[in-house]
Amino acid sequence: MLRVFGRQVSHRGRIGRREILRAGALALGGLSVPGFLRDIANAQTSGTAKTAKRCILMLLNGGQAQQDTFDMKPEAPASVRGPYNPISTVVPGIQICERLPMLSRIADRMAIIRSMHHHLLAHNTGAAYALSGHSPGTDQDISPKPTNHPTYGSVISKVLPAPDGMPSFVLTPTYLFDMGFPTPSAGGGWLGKAYDPFPLVRNRMMARSPAWEGKLPVPEDLALPEGINANRLQSRQSLLQSMDGEFTDSHRVASLKTLESHQSRALQLILSSKTQQAFDLSQEPQKVHDRYGRFEMGQVMLLSRRMIEAGVQFVTANAVSNPSGTALSPFQIWDTHFDHFRLYNTHLLPEFDQALSALITDLDERGLLDETLVVVMGEFGRTPKINDAKDGGRDHWSRAYSIQLFGGGIRGGVVYGATDAHAAEVTESPVKPDDIAATIFHCLGIQHDLVLHDQKGQPHKISEGEPLYSLIT
Repeated sequence: MLRVFGRQVSHRGRIGRREILRAGALALGGLSVPGFLRDIANAQTSGTAKTAKRCILMLLNGGQAQQDTFDMKPEAPASVRGPYNPISTVVPGIQICERLPMLSRIADRMAIIRSMHHHLLAHNTGAAYALSGHSPGTDQDISPKPTNHPTYGSVISKVLPAPDGMPSFVLTPTYLFDMGFPTPSAGGGWLGKAYDPFPLVRNRMMARSPAWEGKLPVPEDLALPEGINANRLQSRQSLLQSMDGEFTDSHRVASLKTLESHQSRALQLILSSKTQQAFDLSQEPQKVHDRYGRFEMGQVMLLSRRMIEAGVQFVTANAVSNPSGTALSPFQIWDTHFDHFRLYNTHLLPEFDQALSALITDLDERGLLDETLVVVMGEFGRTPKINDAKDGGRDHWSRAYSIQLFGGGIRGGVVYGATDAHAAEVTESPVKPDDIAATIFHCLGIQHDLVLHDQKGQPHKISEGEPLYSLIT
């Protein structure tokens, strides 16, 4: 495996006031100010090369089965291989599932990693690991805490804020839950709630639209209350500022200043025509809706593309099926303990194939793929052996699973790592979520072992892994 030796240095080539003050005040453990500035200047020219501007994380909540998608084992027993056959892709020697014909035609833009693994088996802990690149420790720790590691979008919001008028980090359609708990590491964690994502809807069961009907509901946080227009809202904000200003200025309380900042940011988003237009999927031609698919997964990926075009730095897109087509209905995640192949045949695989291939092709045609890193992964894979539940199913399996990377400086048409004859154990080039985190940050031009401080001033590395340099152009 290709490795680049030597320390990877600074991320944006900018010397911030805070860094200069820190150098002067603390001397960085004996490093002189000229030496500190020289290191920063060197980082401007010799540091991590930025290959991507933005990132979309397509999260396959529940865990996609590697044996039925990107790491098929046609020579395995029927109880392992299942009913699907592999098909050739446009890249000689690379085969994927016959139920993914559209993706087979763009395999030259895809890097398949078949050697993912970790030790967790619960949805919340596995998802927390996938969303942050930091292991929460054990499967017992399923509830979110302020000390959780922040997710990628939150780190990027901190380091690479989006232009004015757009949120840095968008979550679509909403937060994930398991066993009654929201997924840990889905937001700002120890960076603070200021770095939480901007969700399309706060709660799926509270979505305003009675049906998807080829579109997503208007984000709750962007909708003005009934009877309130933009001018009236601005008047109310001005009155509030005039009343609060003197008190806030005389009481320099951090929480008050944070609240004031959040109010200002919310007002900016609500009144921004750019933001409103970016979330308005009705502006897309009907043929584009058809291309992505008139189902939740397709429309979520279409919205993700619109977010990227509008300047959002990071989008987490929860890619699940919504068989009944209504925003208020139960939805089908990739957690197929039973009825596995029926669900894969009727909804999960065809929707995934259409939505993801449409996103990649659309980004490519618009000249955005080279600057947009697309990461497709679940929290783990599924068991090699099909269980005896109703119509057969596959259970949780984290010792070997597959993910996919596209665009953003990633070499396409390659397979990385390998598993044994049952896709049960990694046999070559093992990869952990820590390494995916490092790769994401590296591709975005962020030093993968950058240290950020939590709200108590304690230092934390944003990643403990190593970038997969051999996959990066």
